[in-house]
Amino acid sequence: GQQSLGFGAVFLIFLTTLLLAGQTVSSLAEEKGNKVIEILAAAVPLESVFLGKLLGMLGVAVLFIGFWTLLAIGGGLVALTQIDPGTIAATGKPAAALTVAPASGWPFFFGVGIAYFVMAFLLLGAVFLGVVAQAGTVREIQMLSLPITIFQVGMFSLSTAAASAPGTGLAKFAQIFPFSSPFAMAARAATDEAKMIHLAALAWQALWVALVVFGAGVSLRSGGRGGRGG
Repeated sequence: GQQSLGFGAVFLIFLTTLLLAGQTVSSLAEEKGNKVIEILAAAVPLESVFLGKLLGMLGVAVLFIGFWTLLAIGGGLVALTQIDPGTIAATGKPAAALTVAPASGWPFFFGVGIAYFVMAFLLLGAVFLGVVAQAGTVREIQMLSLPITIFQVGMFSLSTAAASAPGTGLAKFAQIFPFSSPFAMAARAATDEAKMIHLAALAWQALWVALVVFGAGVSLRSGGRGGRGG
C-alpha cells in the first residue's frame, strides 16, 4: 500500500509539472518576439530575468492547482452525501483505504510532496527556458521542446521503477539524479520514515535549479539568437 502511495505521488507530480511547466515556453517565446527580453536584459542580469519568470509561473501553477483541488474536494464531499451510509459500511473499502498511511506520516508526506512539486516544476521550467533561449522561431521552440518532454517521460519511468523497488541501487540512482530526484524522493517519503534525508535532497535539487538557470543565461548571452547579440 505504501508503494502504491509512492507511485501515486510520482504520477501526480509528473502530470502537474508536465502540464504547467510548458507555460513558461509560450510566455518567454512571446516576450522574445516583441523584444521584451532585450529590454529586461539591459536593466538586470538574464539569470534574474529567467528566475523571475520561473517564480512567476510557479505562482500561477500553485494558484491553478489550489483552485482545482478545492473544486475537487467540494465535488467529493457532495458525492459522499449522495451515497448510502449502509452501502459504505457493508463494503468496508473506504475504511480499509484509510488504514494505508505513508511511512513518514500524512502531514510530512503532503508537505514534502508539495516541496518536491516545486523543485520538479523549477527544474523542468528552467530547462524549457534554456531551450527557448537558443531558439529563434516558434517552430524551433516546438522542435527543441519535444526531446525535453521525451526525457521527462523517461524520468517518470525511472521514478516509477524506483518506487516499486525501494532500497535498491536503481532507487538510489533515481533519488540522486537531479531530474528524477523530486519524483523518486517523493516516492521514498511513502515507504521510508527517515525525514532529514529530504532536506539534503531539496538542497541538492535547488542547486541544480540554480545551475540550469545560470547556464541558460550564459548560453543566451554567448550564442542565443534571441539575445542582445542576435
